[in-house]
Amino acid sequence: MWKLLIADDEALERKVIKSTLIKKYGDKITVFEGKNGREAIEIADKEKPDIFIMDIKMPGINGIESIKEIRKIHKDAYFIILTAYDYFNFAKEAIECNVKEYLLKPFNRETFLEKMDKAIQYMKERKSKKKKELILKEQIYNVKPMIENELSYSIISNSLNLIDYHMCMECLDMNFKLGYAMIIKINKKYSYRSMNDNEKKIIKSNISEFIRELMNRYYKFLVNSSFTKNIVVFVQNDIKNDYSVRIDSINFGRRLRKEVKEKFAMSLSIGIGKQYSGIDNLIQSYKEAYISLNHNIPDVNVKHFQDIITIISQNHIKNNEDKNYKYIEESNIENNISDLYKNDENNSKCILLKSIEYIKNNYNKDITLDKLANKFNLSPYYFSRIFKEFTGLNYSEYVTDIRIEKAKEMLKQQQLSIKEICFKVGYNDPNYFSRVFKKVEKISPKEYKDNIK
Repeated sequence: MWKLLIADDEALERKVIKSTLIKKYGDKITVFEGKNGREAIEIADKEKPDIFIMDIKMPGINGIESIKEIRKIHKDAYFIILTAYDYFNFAKEAIECNVKEYLLKPFNRETFLEKMDKAIQYMKERKSKKKKELILKEQIYNVKPMIENELSYSIISNSLNLIDYHMCMECLDMNFKLGYAMIIKINKKYSYRSMNDNEKKIIKSNISEFIRELMNRYYKFLVNSSFTKNIVVFVQNDIKNDYSVRIDSINFGRRLRKEVKEKFAMSLSIGIGKQYSGIDNLIQSYKEAYISLNHNIPDVNVKHFQDIITIISQNHIKNNEDKNYKYIEESNIENNISDLYKNDENNSKCILLKSIEYIKNNYNKDITLDKLANKFNLSPYYFSRIFKEFTGLNYSEYVTDIRIEKAKEMLKQQQLSIKEICFKVGYNDPNYFSRVFKKVEKISPKEYKDNIK
């Protein structure tokens, strides 16, 4: 149903227009009337019509002035203006108000209804477009966590070249002209150590979401805890002054620790890397954040890489060692980075080895990609990606290979029928099993079985 407002100071004009509309469109429309510009504004505010039929010359506030006021709130409304004057006298103002159509009085019924059909068609198309945009926004909103995971994983694994990271950043409305890394570790106090693995996953996920909510107020960022031991945050920044960025990041880290402790009774340690220009340099900030996190400074739980460098430099000077800043940063520090950085790589490798073992032990069950990814607290998209990187096969290919190999072993034993083997290796349809088997082995299960005899 469409809402229409007729604004004209002549009652007879309003009556004729309303009657014409009701005859043509019936209950598909609701018609409101206003006898001057002020009433038009009030009705517009209350009823929010879709289409306005406005006379230009009305007492008090005229049609154009009314449209200007209404446009401030109802930006998508469709305006048809009525006038007994030459349109070109007010064409400029009408264009500025985004008036779609005009009718020169007196006008006939056919011309008027043509304009109305055009208005309704326009509003239908606009409504359809808005619906599609909302669906698209919802889809983007739903897929955003996957894109965020993809981007953060690619930064950490130094594999940005394997994805369209420009498109990822565009979807997330980010640019990373400047940015830094922050790694957040949940300290293993007694209460955390006593939790089982599932409880730890839940608390880590809850803290991660809390961090997301808190950071949303101040920053654009990526946060991920799915495939790393700790919670990793990449912060986009607009501050160019490195000192200001360092102070701001440390202060925020301290606030984060305080609020997490109050809400979850959990203690955090936070390592922060230096700020870099461009997303492709965030890997360096990530490594620095890891160094900072793992460098022991008594009673300090929020550590910035620049402060670590300063401390190491001072210690070397005290020990009378002739090593300059550059050597410390590029030699001593970098030697340790690779060891620390391997922790997350090993964590991912461990998950993949466990998942492969799980597939081998449960190939006869309904082990979908989604279920297995969820088991290891990973998004299906990212699990699929790292699985293929590790095995060289996509998930379905790998599971198929395992099942077909098991089927071949059973066929060699000659004890079970092809139908029985089909169910034992995880398929529900013998015909489908035969097609898959033939696709892999180039011969059918029956032919394979007969060849063994």
